[in-house]
Amino acid sequence: MKIFNKLMILVTVFGLSACGDDFLDLSPSNALPFETAIQTVNDLDAAVNGLYSQMQSSDWYGRYFILLPDIMSDDVKQNSNANRGRVWAEYTGTINDVQNIPRNTWTAIYVGVNRANFVINSNLEFPAAVQTQANQLIGEAYAVRALAHFDLVRLYAQHYGFTANASHPGVPVVTEFNQDAQPARNTVAEVYAQVKADLNQAISLMTLNRGKGRFTKNSAKAILARVSYYQGDLAAAGSLANEVITSGAYSLTAGSNLLAQWADLGDSPDAILDVVNNTLDNVGSESVAGMYNVSGYGDYLPSMDLVSLYDDADIRKGLFVEDNKLGGGVLGNLRQAKYFHPRGEDNFPVIRLPEMYLIRAEARAVSGDTAGAIEDLMTIRRRAWAAAPDVTATGAALVEEILLEKRLELAFEGHRLFELTRQKKGVVRVNCTAPAGSCTINYPNDFFILPIPIEEINANPSMTQNPGY
Repeated sequence: MKIFNKLMILVTVFGLSACGDDFLDLSPSNALPFETAIQTVNDLDAAVNGLYSQMQSSDWYGRYFILLPDIMSDDVKQNSNANRGRVWAEYTGTINDVQNIPRNTWTAIYVGVNRANFVINSNLEFPAAVQTQANQLIGEAYAVRALAHFDLVRLYAQHYGFTANASHPGVPVVTEFNQDAQPARNTVAEVYAQVKADLNQAISLMTLNRGKGRFTKNSAKAILARVSYYQGDLAAAGSLANEVITSGAYSLTAGSNLLAQWADLGDSPDAILDVVNNTLDNVGSESVAGMYNVSGYGDYLPSMDLVSLYDDADIRKGLFVEDNKLGGGVLGNLRQAKYFHPRGEDNFPVIRLPEMYLIRAEARAVSGDTAGAIEDLMTIRRRAWAAAPDVTATGAALVEEILLEKRLELAFEGHRLFELTRQKKGVVRVNCTAPAGSCTINYPNDFFILPIPIEEINANPSMTQNPGY
């Protein structure tokens, strides 16, 4: 398998399709020649639209990239009829996963990388009248390429702090077209360096706001804040989060709007970047909503140990709804309801403003600005729980309060496993519905990450497999 197939890039950039057992063996007769595919700023715009379309894929932000980090954590338990992703939730997945989740997700995200490269490497000169627009579009491509590499390195490589200098294997960094390349894996440190370089380049190029669901300078800064946070550079993360917060581009939802925003998150003032879906443009039953919703597959349920962390007066507890058919017991009788539409019509938040407040809060706490950290924490907590008692904790105890709030605020948005491993913590499932051996998964663990797809290993002698697989 080659992740650089030029024809694959061409066909996917312009929304065409091809089928076959070898999904990288694409040779569509109607693909545009590589050298002439982008000639105008309108061509560039069409190619960038293809980036956002790819992010909708059920193997990326449409479903699995969001689902896996939560079903592998302590926030989610499986229904008795769970099927899709079950082996990963139970930590019994292998390179021969019959659902091909590691392969399909790897491929979907690298298609995003290649679509971005198609734009970035076009190397065209544009008339002065459209140069600002062209810069914006190229900047968006840099931002998507950065996000794609960041998502890949979190799924297929151990977290940044796993080794002292992040010298452990990451994923291949792909920045150029080369149909015949067989790349080795870059280190995690090298992947993060490329991600940050791409985001900084994106920030330098983008000056426009092209509407919801598209990268802007501020949303690139927000992703860079998250990247710096995962890298352990809290000072940089806090500074970037502060820039996003004080930009005035977004505002926090509060009160009953905390529930209402999930009916159409794209119109929510706290959505910094989302993947936009609608009644005509969605992945249907293959969406993440279908995995949780009783009207969909309904495979996964909120863990009661998560639900119990919300105070009864916390409005966010209203994002859990009763399903009396579950019968209580270990399963309980609740489902999470952040995603209303099992047909995939929900917009999905890639990043929201509350995360910026909580990143800034942690950065402030670690730097000794206790008052500032508490202010940020309570801003997020009290917009949902008006009577929340004052926090008086300091130091490490204050950081734990902030991390708790992050868990409550960002539940089911695809963060929990990444948060645990970043903190070098294992997964402890209370009232566990998985097999006994999957109820406590100690840190470190080879199986906190996915295997490199076997097709990639077989086709590329430079590629190495993750330990344990």
